[in-house]
Amino acid sequence: MTLDLHLDLHRDPRLTGAPGRRQQLEAELRRAIRSGRLSPGSALPSTRALAADLDLARSTVVAAYEQLCAEGYLRAEHGSGTRVADVHIARDDTDEVDLFGPTPTYDFRPGEPDASAFPRQAWMRSTRRVLTGAPDATFGYPDPRGVPDLRRELATYLSRTRSVETSTASVRIVGGYVAGLGFIGDALRRGAGPRVAVENPALPFHVDVLRLSGLTTVPIPVDAEGIDVDALDDADVGAVVVTPAHQYPTGATMSPARRTGLIAWARRRHAWIVEDDYDGEFRYDRRPIGALQGLAPDRVVYAGTASKSLAPALRLGWLVVPDGFQAEMLRSIHARAGVSAIEQLVLAEFLASGEFDRHLRDMRQRYRSRSDRLRQVLTRAAPWLDLAPASAGLQVMGRLTANGPSETDVIAAGDEASVGLLGLETDHGAKWTGPGLVVGFSRPPEHQYPAALERLGEVLASL
Repeated sequence: MTLDLHLDLHRDPRLTGAPGRRQQLEAELRRAIRSGRLSPGSALPSTRALAADLDLARSTVVAAYEQLCAEGYLRAEHGSGTRVADVHIARDDTDEVDLFGPTPTYDFRPGEPDASAFPRQAWMRSTRRVLTGAPDATFGYPDPRGVPDLRRELATYLSRTRSVETSTASVRIVGGYVAGLGFIGDALRRGAGPRVAVENPALPFHVDVLRLSGLTTVPIPVDAEGIDVDALDDADVGAVVVTPAHQYPTGATMSPARRTGLIAWARRRHAWIVEDDYDGEFRYDRRPIGALQGLAPDRVVYAGTASKSLAPALRLGWLVVPDGFQAEMLRSIHARAGVSAIEQLVLAEFLASGEFDRHLRDMRQRYRSRSDRLRQVLTRAAPWLDLAPASAGLQVMGRLTANGPSETDVIAAGDEASVGLLGLETDHGAKWTGPGLVVGFSRPPEHQYPAALERLGEVLASL
């Protein structure tokens, strides 16, 4: 039996400097053999079958197989096809440990977009335009607040698409949301006191970032309308971190009444609201819900990121900071600013040219289709999973019913089949929601998504 190779070829080989499709195929096969993923004696697909699967010319696959046979990675035997040769790769036992652990073959963990969808050509065009026209001063030390061009473009974009009330002077550029949250945590500790409220459930890593800033975190329950403002009122905190447009991980959108109540709480307590708008652009049933910041720009620190809309590798995020919070924020950011001015200018050009809007329109259509298909699989294969309604974001949340398997059993079954899943209690420390799953649909590359859904359905149906 031949194998499903799960090869990751760049989707557009026409990019300047990118290797050709044959070289990419050779490199991916070498990597699979060296890592042990393709073991000695494994039968490879026929050249005709692999060419059809990867949308390549058959001659390209033939040439790649011949090259790897010549190098000793493969062997071609008459009547038995092409197989992996008996290659013994010497491995360095001193290799660094992977901090994130092994990547599942079928990755339904939320948190990252489809990396294969990054708009490489458009980004390269913007990069070329920036480098061609950049003055020499561009290559000096950048403004710690962020390059003015990007802050200006973001102020315009956020006002137009997220109803954020801002100006160039209010925007700060940071190295992704986590870096921004660290700066916010430092400023809150100095100016708002040692206690900050967080949603429960929430992403534990973000809670840890606040704790590393010296803050005590107080979990506040979340329901279908968002954070419980009455419980918040009893918590004795100087700030709260919320995800109002699309709560993570439950998917709830904060109701108008809760928004009004939260703002009233902040004004009454002279407290700060930190709005994490991590995937606010991705709504599928209507225009995206406007940011909470537009209702109280004097009490809300707004945070956004390119990690979900473009790619985490860019390490680009932004904060919109109220006047009363500016001084404390600048003290933190100025000392540790470290975002590439070149990448900032490229994103500014990407926004100004309309490429960002075009990319988001395409991804909304793609992710909406993925969400619908995932829900169909979950409904059919896991009747013991009570899916939460949601028309936004990049994940689906479902609570486990009493007659279903346990959360740990579902996660373990996924691990056994190399299907990455996260649990509400296991991975998010949920205290009020009970056991459940948080299933992302954005990570698998587009060409692998049907196979990933099929494997997910098989795992869930077996429980």
